[in-house]
Amino acid sequence: MEKISISLASIAASCASNLIEAKSHDDASAKLKDAVNVGIVKLHKEKATVGRNGKCAIASAFYDTLIQGGWAKGTAANYLSTFRDAVKSGKPVTDWNPNRKGAKGKSGKGKSKGAKAFADLFRPAFNHDEGKTFMALCADIQARYENAEFDNLYDGFVEFLKSEGDEIAE
Repeated sequence: MEKISISLASIAASCASNLIEAKSHDDASAKLKDAVNVGIVKLHKEKATVGRNGKCAIASAFYDTLIQGGWAKGTAANYLSTFRDAVKSGKPVTDWNPNRKGAKGKSGKGKSKGAKAFADLFRPAFNHDEGKTFMALCADIQARYENAEFDNLYDGFVEFLKSEGDEIAE
């Protein structure tokens, strides 16, 4: 009986040790993020402008360093967008993941009563004129994105809808 309680106590102590180490990492993470925000404020005060990756030295330095650190390209691009906005405003970043801001924590698979699934709404637009209309719109948005007319795909769709007379609440 004593062997069991020593073994269980050992597991409990190991759990506590892991929590202590996790907290030290959280503390270090908070300090590093504070240092990032200090750098953002300095860049803002120097009136730095963060442009498009590959066309701006500041943006490329930020993005390339994240990639060299082993980050995924999409994640690095999202963080670059957040960094760009922060340098422009001079406000510290509190949440580096912009995708997390409006998240409701639902999978999106279920339907609300009487509501269509997004795929059911999107499919007719995708298939319009055998897909040619949507393909042309995507090509236009891609070209305008590469020309730095907007920061992401979503903004491209917003601009398209506005050009068609829609009022978009942002």
